[in-house]
Amino acid sequence: MDYRDFFDPKEENKAFRSGLDSTYAYLGWYDMFLEAAMERQEGKDEEKLRRELRKAAAILGNRVSLSMGKEASAADGLSIVNVAAEYGLYDFSFFCLLMALAQEMDGHYKSGHGMIRGAGNMSVPTFALAREVYSAGADEEQLLDSLKARNAIDNCPLFRITRSGDGEGSLFDSFEANRQLVSMLMGNYELPLSLKDICSENMGTDPKELTHHKKDLESLRIYLEKHGQTPVHDGRLSIIQIAGKKGSGRKQLCLAGIGDNSSCLVIDFSLLDKQSPSNYIETINELLVRARLLSEDMVVITDGESGRDSLKVFLQRCTGQLGRVFVLTDEKEELPDIALEMDIFRIEIGLPTVREQEETWKRSLSEHKVSDDVSAQQLSAKYRLSPGDIEECVRLASLTALSLGKRTVDNDDITAAVLKKTTSALDRLSDRIPLKFGWDDLVVEQSQKEIMEILVSRVKNRNMVDEQWGFDEKIPYGKGVSLILYGPPGTGKTMAAQVMAKEIGMALYRVDLSQMVDKYVGETEKNIGKIFDAAADGNVILFFDEADALFSKRTEVTSSNDKHANTEVAYLLQKIEQHDGITFLATNRFNDFDQAFVRRITYAVKMDKPDAQRRLKLFEGILPDKMPREKDLDLKYFAESFELSGSEIKEVIYSAAFIAAREDKPLSNRHLSRAIKYQQEKSGKVLHGAEFTRYLD
Repeated sequence: MDYRDFFDPKEENKAFRSGLDSTYAYLGWYDMFLEAAMERQEGKDEEKLRRELRKAAAILGNRVSLSMGKEASAADGLSIVNVAAEYGLYDFSFFCLLMALAQEMDGHYKSGHGMIRGAGNMSVPTFALAREVYSAGADEEQLLDSLKARNAIDNCPLFRITRSGDGEGSLFDSFEANRQLVSMLMGNYELPLSLKDICSENMGTDPKELTHHKKDLESLRIYLEKHGQTPVHDGRLSIIQIAGKKGSGRKQLCLAGIGDNSSCLVIDFSLLDKQSPSNYIETINELLVRARLLSEDMVVITDGESGRDSLKVFLQRCTGQLGRVFVLTDEKEELPDIALEMDIFRIEIGLPTVREQEETWKRSLSEHKVSDDVSAQQLSAKYRLSPGDIEECVRLASLTALSLGKRTVDNDDITAAVLKKTTSALDRLSDRIPLKFGWDDLVVEQSQKEIMEILVSRVKNRNMVDEQWGFDEKIPYGKGVSLILYGPPGTGKTMAAQVMAKEIGMALYRVDLSQMVDKYVGETEKNIGKIFDAAADGNVILFFDEADALFSKRTEVTSSNDKHANTEVAYLLQKIEQHDGITFLATNRFNDFDQAFVRRITYAVKMDKPDAQRRLKLFEGILPDKMPREKDLDLKYFAESFELSGSEIKEVIYSAAFIAAREDKPLSNRHLSRAIKYQQEKSGKVLHGAEFTRYLD
């Protein structure tokens, strides 16, 4: 055997043209080993065979030296020498890599391997075969070292090892090359279909300047500057955990820290976790090889959907393979206690400041045509939204405006988008009330209306008061707003809540406290806690109806039941005070409330039965313009003669409309009189006097 039969003498003193060029050159050297192994079986001179193999190794080493610092075409593959150096593969372990690679790149090697073992075609080589072929050019010391190298290969992700059943580390175990490695050595850097389903090579977000979580970004950059890319060979793994809700800007914060959107391998761990056990480790190894050889930062997104055990296994395999891993989790997820070889740096991001939300609104709105009445400042003061939610709401508002034939996006479109985006968790626990009424529909005393208007202003002007005027520093927490609406049934407490919710632009959820009170100790608090947890983002208004079911005078504790009730009330008030949103309560029995509790509520609005003047406004306001009516319809008479509540007036008019429809006649005084008669009789009132029969038959 002559080495010149395997190498072109003209190339002996030239640098490699590309990574693929070096790979083929080393496969030529591997061919010499196969030839030497066969000639040994024929009794040829073993020392001469070793000399030729050493000559070829020297030539390859010289070409590697000449190639250092030279530009090579990345499109033509990685250098197999650089790959081996990166993973610490030398001598026998490097030889095993060549054997595995040869069999993947050319099917003829299967028959060559089979001829050496006398087994026909070998589908997958074994370590025993590798050692036999390697011995053609190795001395005794190198053969002894090969046994140690065999065990080290077990933890190398460049290999896929199949156990023979003869115990761990057996020479009869078979091995193959990592599929990602083979592709990249051949110059193919495309993500294979097997990986595209679970990962991508960018964050899926624009690498624009971060307008939110700037303090968190500063902390992240200080950490990354201090630690940099932890050297893989140190054996430590630096885990940067960014915890927050989906849409909170975790990806943008991570990208701002990394600084390059093109060098991220982003893995959806919930999809990786669904891989079959037989493919799980193999897939992880492919991801690790890709990230390490392409110098990509690995970003893992878990969102609490994956098992802690599988995440632990994943991070353990990253140790010693990567310097750092970014793990994006939900705000409550704690990473498993993995090992002392890992450093965990945690950043928990909540909602951006009001000013940062304003900047996000401005940027998102600038990408669309919006009307002049849309104010980013007012939107940021009104809503508590993550950056992702803001972008999604603007997109939905734009689609809504387009579907309605509008040229610009207005406040109504944005309000509708926010209401649509509002979490559905409350839909399972309470009733969402439609917002159909405005200020003109609400007939109340002006002094009470002013309190409601102040509450609305408190929400709309939060940005100015808290941030511009500095109240954020003086009152850092407990800035939620609470309101008690009290008065007799039917006086418009629910309507008042609807009007304020519509004006603010938030969804209104009614919670029936009478249905939440439980006779078992602790259950009522659990029910209340679920409601506030679901409304934690502050973009909905909680409306506790039938509040007197829980609130009443409890100052005198005469039994364990009274003590239990006091605990429940205290818990609800605590949740209201901690809630950074808006809470309404409605009751018919305000006088039964303990004033110590009332003082902890922000506002109280009394909803009296309307006087004659307000009853007339209600009659006129509820009666639709399209309703046909007699010219002599005497609404003033009915308003002055009957002390009806707002809900009773609505019921009377609606009932009278059906009486008129049954007779196919315009609405008349007689129809209203009959409707009032039915309503009064239903309430058990005695009907008497000539005035009442003025318009009856």
